[in-house]
Amino acid sequence: MSKHIQVPLKNLRFGHEAPLHPGNARTTGREEGIAELAAHIHANGKIDDLLVYDDGVPEVLFVSDGNRSLAAFRMIYGDQSEEMVDCTLTTAERAYEDSLAIGVLSKKFHPVDEYEGFARLRDEKGKTEEEIAHQYGKTAREVEQVLALGHLSPVVRDLWRKGEIKTDVAKAFTLAPDHKAQEDILAAYAERSGGIAGIDDYDVKQSLKIGNDEVGSLVEFVGIDAYVERGGKVTRDLFGTDHQVSDPKLVKAMAAERLKDECDKLREAGWSFATTAESVRNTRHNYARLKVDLVPTPEEDAALADLNAVFNPGNEKRVGRYATETFAELTGAQQKAYLAYRELQQSIELRPYTPKMMQTAGCFVGVDEDGLLSIEFGWVKPKKQQAAAQVVKEEKKEQAKAAAKTAKEDGKPPLESKVLSNALIERLEAQMISATRDAIAAEPQLVNSALFETLAKTVCAQIIPDRVFSMPDAIRTKLPTIRQALNPVVFNQAIARRFDAEDYFGNAPKGFVLKAIAEAINPDESRKVANKPKADVAKFALANLAKSGWLPKELRSVHYKGPGSEGYKRPAIDKRSEPLPDEKTSVLPPPKVKRAAAAKKSVKKTAAKKH
Repeated sequence: MSKHIQVPLKNLRFGHEAPLHPGNARTTGREEGIAELAAHIHANGKIDDLLVYDDGVPEVLFVSDGNRSLAAFRMIYGDQSEEMVDCTLTTAERAYEDSLAIGVLSKKFHPVDEYEGFARLRDEKGKTEEEIAHQYGKTAREVEQVLALGHLSPVVRDLWRKGEIKTDVAKAFTLAPDHKAQEDILAAYAERSGGIAGIDDYDVKQSLKIGNDEVGSLVEFVGIDAYVERGGKVTRDLFGTDHQVSDPKLVKAMAAERLKDECDKLREAGWSFATTAESVRNTRHNYARLKVDLVPTPEEDAALADLNAVFNPGNEKRVGRYATETFAELTGAQQKAYLAYRELQQSIELRPYTPKMMQTAGCFVGVDEDGLLSIEFGWVKPKKQQAAAQVVKEEKKEQAKAAAKTAKEDGKPPLESKVLSNALIERLEAQMISATRDAIAAEPQLVNSALFETLAKTVCAQIIPDRVFSMPDAIRTKLPTIRQALNPVVFNQAIARRFDAEDYFGNAPKGFVLKAIAEAINPDESRKVANKPKADVAKFALANLAKSGWLPKELRSVHYKGPGSEGYKRPAIDKRSEPLPDEKTSVLPPPKVKRAAAAKKSVKKTAAKKH
């Protein structure tokens, strides 16, 4: 039977640390919002007891429910504090199920109920938004968002509470000037097919004549307060970036000023040029990107994964993008994690560029849909691409020598990566997407239908290989399905043309190249070159695998039947007058292997004999 007790804080441990009966069912978001929760507990105290149990560790109890509160208590008082904490004792056998039940059965307030509660604190108790934010562990903007729901007509609020309109629709209604405008929109849609239930946020914004232009994100970029100081007026969108401004020209001028400043900073840092992405919109296809390897350290990978789990709770596979519709809808803690993720990602992206590389390349600068600065590093102008590629090659060679020297001095073998770099994976993805676009355009059946040809051209125009998330989701998410339906011969030809073998073998870790040789030729050939330097192994692969049809797994579709695929067999040989060694097995003998070094030695020996 459960009973109330008081336990010194220093004697409490997290449930997932229990040695015999781990009792914390929450895995995702354990660390999220602890500082805010600590502020709330410090201001108001803890309302509920922590649920604790004995798991056989002397003088220690483990927390089944309230682990985030335990973290907050430690933040306030310290790990070894004697502060007494109210707890309810349960059994170790029940701990995990109790934790799971509380997590599953607890239900978050409906936003309308939350608004009404905050409004009472403000109107009846005279509390400011800052005081409410501090008391409930929220940011000032989060409280503003909740109180903004007061702009909603009672009719809209009631429909939302009943679930008859969606949350994003209700939030869009907060942009309406008054209750009448909201109810007029509802009345208009009630008479249409689908009725009120069929309304989405786009319909509301269209009815309010709020366009999907860039001005809202630009005013977010330059800062609303800065814009107002320059004489502008803003109707704020607290749930996105559809801010309405009085002077769009002023916003654009201010954004141009800030972008110019950012470009100046990049040139001062050593880049050969920096320009806005908008200025090269029609010519950027002529630019190429330096082929550098972005390799996060294990610690950086772990940090990125932890941050991603905060702003993407329960959906960690959606790497680098938050799950909500807009950045503004993230909690304060989630926004902080997302910005930290972007900052760390940019530092990883910048690391491979040496001063010499930067002198050959430049950057495109822009503003993303959230009003955040966006910088694309390492772009090369058309006339400088060959020279830039040579610089990258030489710099990588020097870096490899320096790494080998350091390893030798430390008495260690040179470190070899066990994974492809993120940059190489991105380039392979771009090659796959480019091949998909090529194959759609070359689909033989298009000649039979002018409509299909037009639709294919429309789809191809929206496929952007080097900017995956700039594509509409309806296109991006369907690319794998489209690939399955493509003509196999046409697609295989397209991917063979797009595969950059020199880039892959030059930048993939040695182990990957050796595996490719084993698949395309045979394991014996792979073993023969295994002890050679990486550069020699890459040169060997490039010389011998080009015509084998081999592709890395990142470029293998359902149509791939080449080396390394399931059930792959070398083509049957032609019948000849003299049988080949392997003819009995009806397979071609291993391809002739080109060994340039061996050929050169035989030439030298022959020349010596003649003399």
